[in-house]
Amino acid sequence: MDVYDNSQRERFKSLLERRVAELRTVLRDPDDLRELAEGEPRGVVDFKDLAGEQEQASLQDIQAGHAAGELSMAVAALRRLDDGSYGQCLDCGAPIDLRRLAAIAATPYCTQCQSDHERPAPARH
Repeated sequence: MDVYDNSQRERFKSLLERRVAELRTVLRDPDDLRELAEGEPRGVVDFKDLAGEQEQASLQDIQAGHAAGELSMAVAALRRLDDGSYGQCLDCGAPIDLRRLAAIAATPYCTQCQSDHERPAPARH
């Protein structure tokens, strides 16, 4: 397994900084439908249009939530680059496979620990 080493720092720093900038742009998008809907007076309301706008607003809320989460992960990854812990799993401390970092530069976990995080907790009765 190939792993991250400090010689790749600038490559990953550039990837992460670019992604942080993209995500900040997404989160500042001025075309949010909710702002438009709240700021403009309405005439006759078509309930189908209103339902469509509400659905679009809900989708945008979900997308913004995902973008905010990814932004937080990318900023944390940049901090790990600075403190020298980048490329190590936050849970088990093992090196994260370089292929995984190349695909998801902000990932804080190795494949096994990520799997553990995604596994649903056992149901309690």
